[in-house]
Amino acid sequence: MPEDTPPKPDREKKSALQRAREDLAAGRPDVARERISGYLYTLHCDGKYEQDAYLLLGEIYFAMQDYSRAGAAWLLTERSGADVEKAFAAFYERYGRNSTNILRVLKPHAPSENYPPAVQERLKAWDYRFRNYRSRNKPRAGENIRDNEGEEKPGLRGIEIGCLLAVVVVGMLTAFWVYLNFFAHG
Repeated sequence: MPEDTPPKPDREKKSALQRAREDLAAGRPDVARERISGYLYTLHCDGKYEQDAYLLLGEIYFAMQDYSRAGAAWLLTERSGADVEKAFAAFYERYGRNSTNILRVLKPHAPSENYPPAVQERLKAWDYRFRNYRSRNKPRAGENIRDNEGEEKPGLRGIEIGCLLAVVVVGMLTAFWVYLNFFAHG
């Protein structure tokens, strides 16, 4: 085969958003939801935000008639309209207005400044604080344990104190058992 022959064109590469839109248009909202969920996971791992992904996720849930989850997706966007109001009402009816519950359901994973201004105001009202994504497999990868001021925490962590206390209690019980069995019969 000569070197001047161009490579065969691969099929056109499409973004996850494009493929999810095609799945939704083809009447496969469940496939579109899975595709967008995977895409959002990669964004979350990188601490990024993309409004188009949340808009599409809301549309997918709305098409599936899961209005509360559509509201959850659209709360992280600037979208407005009658369908959005219906979804917001369903969201608040299901999850309430407590900011802790709202943030637990929404799971924003990017710095507040990456969100549109309207969403920034909502996040501020809910007292949202960004934390970098940490893998469960490598929870301390690439970061130090820090407190709110950014300084390293001195001393032992709670788990270390608990283990140390357990070792001391087991040691004392062992010493007491040895005393009772070998020295107390006298």
